[in-house]
This record gives sequence, C-alpha cells and structure tokens, in this order.
Amino acid sequence: MPTFDPQALARWTAGTWTRVPASPLEGFTQDTRRLTRGQVFVALHTPARDGHAFLPDALAAGASAALVAVADETLDLPQLVVPDPLRAWQDIAREHRRAFGKPVVGITGSAGKTSTKNLLALLLGDRVLATEGNLNNHLGVPLTLTRLDAARHDFAVIEAGISAPGEMTPLARMIEPDVAIVTLVGNAHTAELGGLAGVAVEKAVLPAATRSTGVAVFPEDCRRYAPFRSLGVRVLSVRRGGGGAVAGEDAVTFEVTHQPEATEIALWFPASTGVQRFTLRRVSEGMAQNAVLAICAARWLGVGAEALQRRLRDWAPAKWRGEIREDGARWYYLDCYNANPDSMHDALAAFAAQAPAGSPRLYVLGNMEELGPDAGVHHRRLGEALGLRAEDHLCAIGTDAAAVCAGALAAGARPGQVEGWAETAEASRRVREWRGAVLVKGSRRYQLETLLAEAAGTPVTARP
Repeated sequence: MPTFDPQALARWTAGTWTRVPASPLEGFTQDTRRLTRGQVFVALHTPARDGHAFLPDALAAGASAALVAVADETLDLPQLVVPDPLRAWQDIAREHRRAFGKPVVGITGSAGKTSTKNLLALLLGDRVLATEGNLNNHLGVPLTLTRLDAARHDFAVIEAGISAPGEMTPLARMIEPDVAIVTLVGNAHTAELGGLAGVAVEKAVLPAATRSTGVAVFPEDCRRYAPFRSLGVRVLSVRRGGGGAVAGEDAVTFEVTHQPEATEIALWFPASTGVQRFTLRRVSEGMAQNAVLAICAARWLGVGAEALQRRLRDWAPAKWRGEIREDGARWYYLDCYNANPDSMHDALAAFAAQAPAGSPRLYVLGNMEELGPDAGVHHRRLGEALGLRAEDHLCAIGTDAAAVCAGALAAGARPGQVEGWAETAEASRRVREWRGAVLVKGSRRYQLETLLAEAAGTPVTARP
C-alpha cells in the first residue's frame, strides 16, 4: 500500500493543513462505506450530496485525514483545505503517477475497453495494477492511480471512459500514458458527443497526451478522423493485411483465422521480415483486433512472444462480455454488459459463427442507448441484420424495440417471429421455454443478466 507525504500533498494541491497528520496516509476514497483505516477521505460536493456532511463518519471509520473545501474544526481529524477537493484529488493522482516511474498504459474506445484492459493486464504479468471493473471515470481514475505502488507494480493499465465533451481531458492529464490504446471510434454516446466526428475529437485526447518517449496504438481506421492524423506523438497503427511489414511505415499488419474453438492471429511488425503467430480461444472479429492492440502494446513494453502466447492460453472473457455458457437445454452467447451499433453487429457475427449448427436461435436484444436522433435508424438496421431463419425468434427490449422488429420484418421475418417489449422481465418466459442457442446483448440499462438468472432455472456453468 503506498503512503503519501502530507507536505507533498499540500504542495501538489496548493492546500493548507488544519494540522499535519501524525499517522500514515494510506490511499484515498470518496466513500465512507468503503473507507479503511489510514485512508484520506475526499469530501466531494455533488448535486446529490455534500461529502463534508460525512466527515464524522470518515473519522469513525478510521480516516487518517480528509481533503476538504471547508474544514470542520469540531473534529479531531487533520484536514487539507483546497479550493476543489475533486480537482485536488486528481492533481494528487497525476503527481503520484509521475512519481511511479514505470510504464502506464491508458485505454479508451467506443467498445471493448474493459476486455482489452483485462487482456493486456494478463499479458503484462503478475505485477500489474489495472482498473477494477468499470472504475474508468473522473472518480475511478484517481482512485486507481493513487493505488500505484512501485514496490508491488511494474505496470499500470488504466481505462478511460467518457460520455460527454470535455470529460477526457482531466483523465488524460492524470494518466499521461506511456502507451495509449484506442480500440475504436464508433457510435457510442453520440447524442452527447455530437456524432462520430465528436467521438473522434474526444477519443483522440488520450493518445495526444502520450509521453514523448511513448507510443499511441490504434486501428488504422481511426486515421479517417482528422484528430488522429495530427496527434503529435509516435503512432503504431494496426490494419488487416498480411504478407509482411510495410516498408517505411510504423504500422502492424495482421491476419485473423478462426477455428471452431480458437482464433489464430498472425502479426507483421514494422521492419520485421518474419511473422509472429498467436492463438487464443475463439473470439469475435472485434475482440481479435483488440487482442492485436494488446499484443502490440505488450511487445512495445518488452514482453517476449513466448510469454505472450503462454499467457494468452489463460485468457477468458470477463463476465457478461462475450461469454459462452451452457445449461443443458440452452447454449448462451452473453455479451450484455453494454451495447452500441459496432459491438452489437460484432456480437451478431460471433453468435452466428459459433452457435451449434442446426440449433434454433433466440435473439434477446436490449436497445442501444445514447444514440441521439439516429437511434431509430440504428435499431432498424440491427433488425435487418439478423437474417432470422424459420426456426429463429427475436425478443427486442426497450423504447426502440419496435424499430428492431420493423427491421427484422422488412428483412423477411414473419410477424410471429418477433416480439418487442419495454421491459426486460417480459422476455423471461421466452428464454425459460427456449431450447437452442440464445444471444443476450444490450445496454447496461436493461440489466439483461437478471433475465438470464430468472429464466435459466439451473446453474449455468462456463464453457471450458
């Protein structure tokens, strides 16, 4: 556990101590329910609540100090008074990251951030600090960075997620990556970000913050957007091709071959005369490309090819992120942590390729959120892409369920093959009674895993 010097904290934040703490400062939290003895409590003021009201709770829980905008002099608790506790916490995270002195990887993108983060953390070995879950925002990033401990960690892999303009800037400022990865510029949060062009502007902020000795790694397709053509940092782009490296270019070409139970990746690195081959369990096209990004980052950071292949054998998708499960009557492809048009179509292709041959297919699709005025168009295209066979069925869930159903009908489905509901629970009976393959995919809002838990009836075990 890293410890923090009180005088350094005051210097980094331009703050003033009510009194200098006598006990060690061992990390930070903004949640008194999760505070452990020795931590600094960050009193955040939000529209929902004022963290300063919880200072007595922090003291009772064993806080060694607090980061505050206004001190409570009635408490026997050292308090560092700053203009803005959130900004001060982020400043502390930035300076602590700089003092770490070892490589930090930042990952963002419209889809696949968490899966890529998990894979890269595995590839880098045991001494890695990685973002837990989806703690990838203005609170999660400083929470993670202030856990960096040079005695325990050789690398950090930090995920950065945004949904509105301007949110990436403070995240990139804290992460200051040695390697920046962008998985994809796609239709996610376009309602707030202003279409694909706005998404590209925001996503490019992280690679633009890459250190001068580092590299930004992303698919060649990102270069379609002007911000990715003027980053001012070293770039290693990846693109499908094969047959060898491209002379004079910092680009990795790759080929993907899918087997029934495995995906094989061939890579040609810049200035290389040979091919490097890697094998992992069967994944979607999108995840295969993200694996290429992770492998490129790990190779840049000095991990050998043999170690990479050994660690790839241990990789498995995280819960609800491309899992395959079986319960005897049903074969499941579960990708229900989130959804946007790119990840949805990627999941459809993976499901179609991997579902047991001849098995009837049930599509349980939650809507894709935050797509703005084009939401109806995207959902209709989703329905059209299903290509329902006579024995297949669609359960669409959400406010745009009718558009998904309309697309499926326009593509030739019969009316009896499609159902649309506003709520997830409506589909429980259909899943419970189904015998065959089931795709479960949708945005987090719909919590489709609860439908699965209710409908599965018997324990669903992970496929080996």
